[in-house]
Amino acid sequence: MATLAALDPWRVLVVDDSDGGLDLDVPRVRLGGGRGFAKAANAGLAAVATPWAVLLNDDAVPEADCLDRLAHHGGLCGPVLHGPRGVESAGLRVTGWGRVVQRTDVPVADRPVDALSGACLHLGAHLRFDERFPHGFEDVELCRRVGGARLVAGARAWHAGGATLGRRTPEATEKAVVGQALLFAPGWRRGVVAALHVGQVVREGGPWARLPAIVAGLRAAGKA
Repeated sequence: MATLAALDPWRVLVVDDSDGGLDLDVPRVRLGGGRGFAKAANAGLAAVATPWAVLLNDDAVPEADCLDRLAHHGGLCGPVLHGPRGVESAGLRVTGWGRVVQRTDVPVADRPVDALSGACLHLGAHLRFDERFPHGFEDVELCRRVGGARLVAGARAWHAGGATLGRRTPEATEKAVVGQALLFAPGWRRGVVAALHVGQVVREGGPWARLPAIVAGLRAAGKA
């Protein structure tokens, strides 16, 4: 696995949330499969013996000095994420009316941001994600809850975004709607969330099964 190969000589703990279990020669926390990012991350953080930790998705690969730079900075911080199309995320901006925007400009210096992706995130091991979030936006909620985060401009990581859960599936759409709706109190902003996702499906040309998934996501958020 490219992620594990990039972590030598750092201490590694794998949270195994696969259905069948992983055959890895590293310390593991084994879950039953399908628990989602928030529950898996919390299980790993609970097992960490150090005051700080770095969360890494299985589709994220930090550059050689990335983790050193994050550890040196300390606090809640993260790198610039690069993907197949260039800069995938240089922090996130959360609007007051219900939109979460990925920043893709290339930073020249460290900067405060509203939130960072959980794909590669340095944080205090005492922190926990809100487990009501099934998959998506739990990282945004955590960053907002603690008062924002810091983008470390010199730190870089590769992220094959969407590899964990295909982004254009009805399942992924429903989970994303739940997470984004939970970020905002019940009210008109949840209507904005629905409109944003409908617009995204239309722009991407479907699949149209994602439209009823938006409605299902809003209902699930109302019950969470």
